[in-house]
Amino acid sequence: MHIQIVTINTWKCDGDYYNRRQVLADQLKALTPHIIACQECFLTEDEKVDTLRFLAEELDMYYHFTPARFKSRLLGNDEVNSFSGLGVLSAFPIKVLPDLDLPFNETDGERKVQQISIEITEYKRLLLTNVHLTHLSNATELRKKQLTLIAQNTTTKNFDFNIICGDFNCTPDSEEIRQFKTQTKAVDCYEAGNGELPRISLIENGTQRNVDYIFALPAGRLSESPRVIKSITVLNTPDDSGIYPSDHFGISTTLITA
Repeated sequence: MHIQIVTINTWKCDGDYYNRRQVLADQLKALTPHIIACQECFLTEDEKVDTLRFLAEELDMYYHFTPARFKSRLLGNDEVNSFSGLGVLSAFPIKVLPDLDLPFNETDGERKVQQISIEITEYKRLLLTNVHLTHLSNATELRKKQLTLIAQNTTTKNFDFNIICGDFNCTPDSEEIRQFKTQTKAVDCYEAGNGELPRISLIENGTQRNVDYIFALPAGRLSESPRVIKSITVLNTPDDSGIYPSDHFGISTTLITA
């Protein structure tokens, strides 16, 4: 059985939000992934504008939202109180597990970790951990603390498959990623799936870098990682009017689970 997983930072309500949100939905439909991990999911306080619910309805998928980082934001010309949270979309039934609170800096705001149990079959479960680490520069030590807590709360759980993905806000050669891979024996699915180089998921202030990942951890009776057969960068092209789905590109990985 093949399972396709996509991770994408949805960029809150920034840019041409309503048109951009539709472009994101359309491009995700074309990909037909089984599981999508989303970061910076926008939700207004009155719940009238909801990125994750919109995507779930467009794609006909199960979904779960974890609210975080409540503040006033600009939606078009209007100031609105809103969340920028974590979300999971799934073609399979899901079971919500308790969220985790990460260490954070007051300048950045709260950071959470979302964990979902996904029933791939009647007998096989996948633990999906969706993360968004601090974006602050010069915050290597804080990200290392955040990843240590994530490692402690994922490596001991009993699932057939164990996937951690999201926006790590650090590059593949960073101290944070090296530490995390040592702590968890995580396989970087982009590397394992022969993803194309150069590896870019964010173009910001004239620089190109990768900050988005899908990791597979040893799991199951034999403590093995699933076989990765393909990894690519997705959601990285504009529509006919020049609108990109987000300021981030997505990462897609296809795993063999049976």
